[in-house]
Amino acid sequence: MHGHTLLNVIVVLGFLVWLGELVWLAREATRAEEDWLPTVSGAALFFVLAAPAAIYAPDLVDRLSDFWARVTDVSGGGSHEVTSPRLMVGGKPFPLTEQRVRIGRYPNNDLVLDHPTVSAYHAEVTLRPDGRHELVDRESRNGTRINGTPIRSAVLRDGDQITLGALSLHYLNRSTSSERGLDTESLAASRRRAG
Repeated sequence: MHGHTLLNVIVVLGFLVWLGELVWLAREATRAEEDWLPTVSGAALFFVLAAPAAIYAPDLVDRLSDFWARVTDVSGGGSHEVTSPRLMVGGKPFPLTEQRVRIGRYPNNDLVLDHPTVSAYHAEVTLRPDGRHELVDRESRNGTRINGTPIRSAVLRDGDQITLGALSLHYLNRSTSSERGLDTESLAASRRRAG
């Protein structure tokens, strides 16, 4: 095979993989009864890594989707739908609409995570009076971490990676993204570490 022919085959195969991933993402979103367009538009930029990006970096895909929505907004209006705070579990959103959301392995939790490293009643997310969400470890067997740091309780920020035992999920809430400008000392002071 000549160099040009091999390059053409690689490009065509890459395109087919990318197209297949976008179709898969659209079907998964439809199956979860969600709008498929934001997920597909946010992940499409990653070419053949579209599906891994949507699964492992949902906050980045969400931000890209919002960017495309702003770029293609033909109404000229600046009002956009505000997305409610949510936990992303395996690429699927779990909206935080209640004052308290119990997370654990047992079926009577609000968010059931059937994983052997997750305790029966592992943690809970509560809505504080100031409108921010707080994650509290319920004396779990394998601990709770935020962005790799063990915690007993901590106020959540947009994009935080929460690890319960060996299972990871993400907290997304655009309304708190302005907190990213805080320095690391004030963040460390606001979080109580697990002893």
